Amino acid sequence: MEYFENRERAESFGEVATDYDTYRPIYPAALVSTMINAAEAGPGSRVPRVLDVGSGTGILAVQLRDTGAEVLAVEPDEEMAAVARSKGLDVEISGFEDWNARGRTFDLVSFGQSFHWVDPLVALPKIRGLLEPGGSLALAWNDIEPCGELRERLDAISSRFHGGGASASLGTAANQETATNSAATTPDNFEPVEHPALAQLRAMNFTPRESTFTEDLHYSRHGWLSMVFTHSAQLTMDPVKRAVMREEMNAEIPTEGLAARNEALLILAQPSH
Repeated sequence: MEYFENRERAESFGEVATDYDTYRPIYPAALVSTMINAAEAGPGSRVPRVLDVGSGTGILAVQLRDTGAEVLAVEPDEEMAAVARSKGLDVEISGFEDWNARGRTFDLVSFGQSFHWVDPLVALPKIRGLLEPGGSLALAWNDIEPCGELRERLDAISSRFHGGGASASLGTAANQETATNSAATTPDNFEPVEHPALAQLRAMNFTPRESTFTEDLHYSRHGWLSMVFTHSAQLTMDPVKRAVMREEMNAEIPTEGLAARNEALLILAQPSH
């Protein structure tokens, strides 16, 4: 099953909208700057027009707005949209596949942690029609993991509760250079796997390119667990199992918290002509 077909997971975030906004991370400043630089506003001095899809509580949309861009958010969940609106964002409530653009066009269409929730066969042709000449599609994911052997211990707990074992984040950068360098220091690494969005983009006549933005972070025990348990895999668990999983993870994390690394992935793509 594709992620966008699992509607239980896709629609699970509203119940934790406040926690989602509090504990989900912002994107690295360099990633946001690269994204907004791709929004070619054309002739004249008008500000770039951005459509942020699956905007959630507006985490990425606020960062884009703060660069001076004009941002419209589209979000299907009313609770998430309410948080975004409380930040002064313009939000239209709709699934992207059904959203009516009413003739509006944009210099940038962005997805922050959300592209896997739309059907690419529907979304990508629609995006092509929404982009101004020279405009870009931007797909961004934060990919945050604990540093050191604590990652292995927490992954082992997750694999017991989710059955399929620990898996790469949806935002894991899949470029050959990163994977090759990593394999040189970690002999047990799998062969590099291309991010699925790249094949989807090429199949729909977009030209994509990847960039990775790395930052070192520190989380308190509570902050880390609160972030982890705003992810759909945990939100859709049996509540008792979810509580036990959280307690087991809590016992592994030192009282002083943990060091983590974000290898945030940005895919920029333009329609091929």
